[in-house]
Amino acid sequence: MFGLTKLITVVILPPFNVLILWLLSLLFSVLHYKKLSRLCALLGLTILYIFSLPYTSHKIEDSLVIEDKLSLADYQQAQAIVLLGGGLRDSKELYDKLTVSAIPLERVRYAAYLQKQTQLPLLITGSSPKGISEAQIMANELNAFFSVPTTWVEGKARTTKENALFSREILEKEGIKRVIVVTNQWHMQRAKLLFEQQGFEVLPASVGHGISPQSYGLNVMYFIPQAGALNKNMLLLKEWLGYWKEK
Repeated sequence: MFGLTKLITVVILPPFNVLILWLLSLLFSVLHYKKLSRLCALLGLTILYIFSLPYTSHKIEDSLVIEDKLSLADYQQAQAIVLLGGGLRDSKELYDKLTVSAIPLERVRYAAYLQKQTQLPLLITGSSPKGISEAQIMANELNAFFSVPTTWVEGKARTTKENALFSREILEKEGIKRVIVVTNQWHMQRAKLLFEQQGFEVLPASVGHGISPQSYGLNVMYFIPQAGALNKNMLLLKEWLGYWKEK
C-alpha cells in the first residue's frame, strides 16, 4: 500500500502528468483528432510552465504556512518534544555510512535548541523505506554534534500518520499528551492534524522562514522556469495532497 500510494502520487503530479498529456496528444494526432491533440499539448505545456516557476513555489509554500506565534515560555509548558524524520543519504564522511539529509538536518538543529532550552525529554520517530532506523541515526547525530540526549527512539514509522500513531503508543504509557512537534513549516499542517487525531495537544515548532514578507517584491526571475522550482513545487503539491487526504 505504501508503494502504491507513492506511485499514484508520482503519476498525478508533474512532470509525469505532462508526459501523459503529450502522449495523448500524439495519439490524438495519429487518430486525426487535431483539436484534442492541440488541447492536450497546450495543457501539458501550460502545466509544465506554471509548476516550473519560483513564483508558484513561493505562493504554494505560503499557503501551507501557519505562523506558530509561540514563545519559549509556551514551549516550556509541554511535556515532551517529538522530532520527525525527513530522509537519509549515503555518507562519505568519516562519522557514519548514512547521515541525515539537508531537510531533516534543519529539524535536528531546532530540536537540539528546544531540548537545551526546555530540558524536555525527546522522542525521535522515523524509518527509511529500506527499513533503516532514521530515528536512530538522528539520535546519534544529536548526541555527537549537539550533546543532546534522546529519551525514546521510534524506528518503524514510514509515514507521518505512522509517526503520530507510534509516538502515541510510546508516550501514552508516560501520560504525555502535550508535545512540541518539530518539522518543516510546509509539513506542519499535516503533522499537527495527524498528531491531534491521536489525541495529542500539539505545540508546533516549525522550521522555515515563515510567510514571505510583502516587502520582498517580485522580479523577472520569479517567472523564468527553473528545475529547482519544479522540484520544490512537486514537494509542496505532494504535501497538499497528503493534507487533503487526511483532512
